[in-house]
Amino acid sequence: MRNPTPTSRMTAAALASALVLGATASSASALETFRFAWPSAINSGVAPLVFAEQLGLFEREGMTLDIVVLTGSGVIIPQLRQGTIDAAYSGLEPVIISHQPDTPDLGVKFVYNFIPRSIWEMAVLASSDITDITDLEGRTIGVLGLGSSNVLGTRAILQSRGVDPESVTFQAVGVGAAAFEALRSGEIDVLNLFDTAHQRLELAGTPLRRLELPADFTRSSHGVSVSIERFEERPEFFGRFGRGVAQANLACEANIDACIRAYWAAYPELAPTRAQEAATLEAERAVVSARLANLLSVDGPFGAFSDADWASLVGALQAGGLVTDPDVPFELYYTDELVEMFNDFDREALIALAKAAQ
Repeated sequence: MRNPTPTSRMTAAALASALVLGATASSASALETFRFAWPSAINSGVAPLVFAEQLGLFEREGMTLDIVVLTGSGVIIPQLRQGTIDAAYSGLEPVIISHQPDTPDLGVKFVYNFIPRSIWEMAVLASSDITDITDLEGRTIGVLGLGSSNVLGTRAILQSRGVDPESVTFQAVGVGAAAFEALRSGEIDVLNLFDTAHQRLELAGTPLRRLELPADFTRSSHGVSVSIERFEERPEFFGRFGRGVAQANLACEANIDACIRAYWAAYPELAPTRAQEAATLEAERAVVSARLANLLSVDGPFGAFSDADWASLVGALQAGGLVTDPDVPFELYYTDELVEMFNDFDREALIALAKAAQ
């Protein structure tokens, strides 16, 4: 991941605060690269991770972060198994289905609850005649990609509400201008993307309505998935990464403007011109804040799943006809053995460090 030198955007006070965070920095020559798969085009959703890299939080864990764009679980999971990437930000559904009868085991497990409150939404134009999931029979739904994990969940949602998924056309529209135009022009009836994508469309002047989703699909939607084989070899490697992620989200919340500017510095081709900076910053605050609300929606420690998260989704997928054996042990889906490590940092010092960044 491209990022500016950490000290170039920090004050002396910030550097002093960094000394009391409790983690020990490794020398640059000893840093390992952690390759993290991101399942869509780069957007400000990566801002917390970039900000953490700029603040030196991953360096303190002995690593540098390389964000790799890979769209869809069908692409991500083989890369995990091959060791091309170390972990992925991915949806939960494929690992559940992989443990159903006559289905190949993917060989992956979740170690960190990345999004405790689901980011997936079904959005329609405010003027649309669609008011409920039951109105989607025969309609066209725009999705990030046909291999995206949420397509499984969406099919289950439809079936659970009495809509035949085979009557619905799923169309890959990506994210951004092309997806937005597909909805505005009527090429698709529903945009089934995520919180920040829909917020951007509204900020651009297109009024939307969100369809109400069944409650079982509103809990955790994404986690950090890893190869079971590699996890068993080096659990601490993933524990250090997860601690960096937990700190990244808190740091971004503490100083959203600096978090956004870190993202622009890392990806200058996505940064606004100087004339547009103030207006773009205001819009990005709304977008990043919407994502942070889902990232930080936790009742307990960062990164922890609960059995309720999995029971809810298994029940929903069963109602949608995608799960026939709901009694698979949850330990095959996730582990919480690293949660204590994820949360082993000085929160007050972290927030002071973040607030001192420019």
